[in-house]
Amino acid sequence: MLITLIGGMLAGAVIGVYEDALEMIAAVAIFIPVIMDMGGNVGTQSSTIFTRAIVLGQISEVRFAKHLFRETKIGFTMGIMLGTLAGLVAYIWQQDVNFGWAVGISLVLTMTIATTMGFFVPFVLVKLGFDQAAGSDPVITKVKDISGLLIYFFSVSIFLGQLM
Repeated sequence: MLITLIGGMLAGAVIGVYEDALEMIAAVAIFIPVIMDMGGNVGTQSSTIFTRAIVLGQISEVRFAKHLFRETKIGFTMGIMLGTLAGLVAYIWQQDVNFGWAVGISLVLTMTIATTMGFFVPFVLVKLGFDQAAGSDPVITKVKDISGLLIYFFSVSIFLGQLM
């Protein structure tokens, strides 16, 4: 719970840094939950897939890299599909192609990182002798929240910098 509290404070700090952007472009705030929630969902699913595979003996140290790469590809593919859809919605809603790009690219990167972390973190916890079932979600959630917000606000500043 301490990790969750500290991570939440760090995520709040990231939002605070970009407060001016949020004030100038209110639509940016609308997509924060989308970016964070989609990353959270795929990170949790990836963690569950890892847990199931390790319990069934389908993952070994020798083959871990292959499984991690496969999971990362799946996250990237889902990110491309959902990022394209979300980017189109953002573009149509705001009539701004740059806003669509910022949302779409952010979702692709966040989902890719979240699936990778969802598979990698439990593996590391197992290797360190910790209970990965209890420890994975707080770590994955906070890394994904903070990285997702940084990616999103960085994308917004690149694609919509002229408006800020």
